[in-house]
Amino acid sequence: MRKINILAFIFILSLLVTACGQTNASNDKQTLTLGTTEATLDFWKVVKEEAKKKGLTLELKTFTGGVDLNQLTEDGEIDANSFQHLAYLTSWNKTRKGELVADISTIAAPLGIYSKTRKSLKDIKKGDKIAIPNDDSNWPRALVLLQNAGLIKLKDDFNGQGGEDKILENPYNLDIVPAQAANLPRLLDDVDAAVINNGIALEAGYKLKSSLYHESKKEAPYVNVVAVTKDVQKEKRKELDTITEILHSKKITDYITNHYEGNFLPVTTPIDQLLKEYDKALQKEGA
Repeated sequence: MRKINILAFIFILSLLVTACGQTNASNDKQTLTLGTTEATLDFWKVVKEEAKKKGLTLELKTFTGGVDLNQLTEDGEIDANSFQHLAYLTSWNKTRKGELVADISTIAAPLGIYSKTRKSLKDIKKGDKIAIPNDDSNWPRALVLLQNAGLIKLKDDFNGQGGEDKILENPYNLDIVPAQAANLPRLLDDVDAAVINNGIALEAGYKLKSSLYHESKKEAPYVNVVAVTKDVQKEKRKELDTITEILHSKKITDYITNHYEGNFLPVTTPIDQLLKEYDKALQKEGA
């Protein structure tokens, strides 16, 4: 009887050890849920495969332009998101009183001028309707693009903020029509041209090389980032570091360069450096 009790004790003890081992294994499992759009899904799928090799499960969830990925991130529905540039994230935080932070630099998505009826800038006519994104971060960016394209001239005190009131000269008497960024490709049937964010243009089937004019520099305010809450930034530090290492690797940067043919430009700037460059850009605009 005593021998049986000892055997029973050993059996129960082994079950407890096994259970503890399974619990620890479960705690050690690395996972990260990231929300993004169809435009960037291809390169995130490659990142997912590379993450798997490192023991990290990257769950990707895709959303349309009508879904507020930032709010989903704030609410904890997803751990992180990747769809926006720094200027937009800053604007969203200010408007919604959010506290999301940029954690990883990803890509630059050049803004472009697209048209179904105009083949080049030379074809722009007086009185043409030009649609531009109406959010606080992309509206002034679109105005700078129009100025660089030689279509308008902005006031000397332009500081990267404001709308049509910042236009000094409009020699073509362009009718500038602000609209939601996600709707701009559909508006091309009703306007002569539109300034469209690259990711949105790509989703609609427009390649950057087909634009009448586009940005070519990787300016800090318009570098796209992975955004998270401060809690996730702390709790998922190991996972985020793994994603950073993969995303900034030669394999992924080469993939982005070759696959998107210039529509997206890989950015490997460390986030701390990028944020410093962004702050400098803001100070310059406010000077």
